[in-house]
Amino acid sequence: MATPTSCCRRCKNIDAPHYLRNDPTCGDCFIDYVETKGGRRLGVVARDTRAPGRPGPRRYVAGLSFGPSSTVMTQILDKSAKFHSSKKASPAFEPLIVHIDTDLSHTAGQSDSPAQKLLARYRERFPNMSFECVHLSSIWKATTLDWSALGVPVPSPDDQAEAFIDGVERLRTFFHSLPSMTSRADMLRLFIRHLLLDVALDRSYTAVLLGHSTTALAALTLAEVANGRGFAVPWQINDGPFTVCQYRHPASHSSESRQHLEVQMPIYYPLREVFKNELAVYLDLIPTLKELMPQDNSSSSNNNKTGGNVVSHRDLSIAEVMERYFDSVEGPYSGIVANVVRTTGKLERATSGGFCHMCGMTLDEQGDSRWAGELGHDSSETEVSQTTRLCYGCKRTVHG
Repeated sequence: MATPTSCCRRCKNIDAPHYLRNDPTCGDCFIDYVETKGGRRLGVVARDTRAPGRPGPRRYVAGLSFGPSSTVMTQILDKSAKFHSSKKASPAFEPLIVHIDTDLSHTAGQSDSPAQKLLARYRERFPNMSFECVHLSSIWKATTLDWSALGVPVPSPDDQAEAFIDGVERLRTFFHSLPSMTSRADMLRLFIRHLLLDVALDRSYTAVLLGHSTTALAALTLAEVANGRGFAVPWQINDGPFTVCQYRHPASHSSESRQHLEVQMPIYYPLREVFKNELAVYLDLIPTLKELMPQDNSSSSNNNKTGGNVVSHRDLSIAEVMERYFDSVEGPYSGIVANVVRTTGKLERATSGGFCHMCGMTLDEQGDSRWAGELGHDSSETEVSQTTRLCYGCKRTVHG
């Protein structure tokens, strides 16, 4: 908090109780700063994805986790939609806000689930926006990953009546079979990403928007390196087109399942230039927006601060360890946090000609060989056949 005698550096208001990038700032300027940052990044999305000729509708799929970042992103998208609708000459702005329901304690399609009830509150708050809830068990129908590469039996596409009737239970079994908390957290994040991409591709949307802050992107960078996907970090963290493989027969175990169609889907992070603690202040300044979030999310920043130094708990995944670390250092060392993301942005998006059939990232065959040389190859021929289609990180996630 700024001192009582501080004036806002931007508008000279004598009531400037907040600090923004080391400058005393009033509440109105703080709100404007966050919304301007997000709005400018949306402008970049529009410019980069604009097709030749007359501008068409701006159709984006935006992920909503009910957390601070995605809630703020939804608010900024709503403001942008209102702005474009007020301009007759402006192309239509049509974001679809998608929440992936990760609760496996109930069946898919349950209309009174906690996620559906919470999403109803968001619909009430943003009546001009389109919202949709997709259950995690829909991952069995996604075309953007190849289950045969994981050795997971999936019903054939011809068995439509029974193919996904027990999808939730089979997904529970799959997560239970993973070797660690880190593996489960990693796989859950990948599934959410796959489902958002699948929705965008299936309905011909222009881009996918993810609500990661600078802090979250820094944590994701180091988590991906620790998980064995350092080669693909530029593809994971940076804005821009992303190659997505769509498998023709994702449920088949034949060699034909390896045939795929490569398409481009841009992925952007509109809040990549805003720190997590800045989003927390923004939400405090708009109580009606903060009230939308579940109580555990709205207080998560405090919980992280009190537990930020715990880095060796058995129940923590690598991703959670990194999140706690960057939450604890973004205040005094915000420049270092930002530099992690900026440095990643300078890395070249190298391609190898092949893609991991699980995470979809480009493969680093030399890197995988070096790791295998130190750690040893899997002895099972079946496992070797399956894992040749996986990057090193996904091999370790699935098999430990």
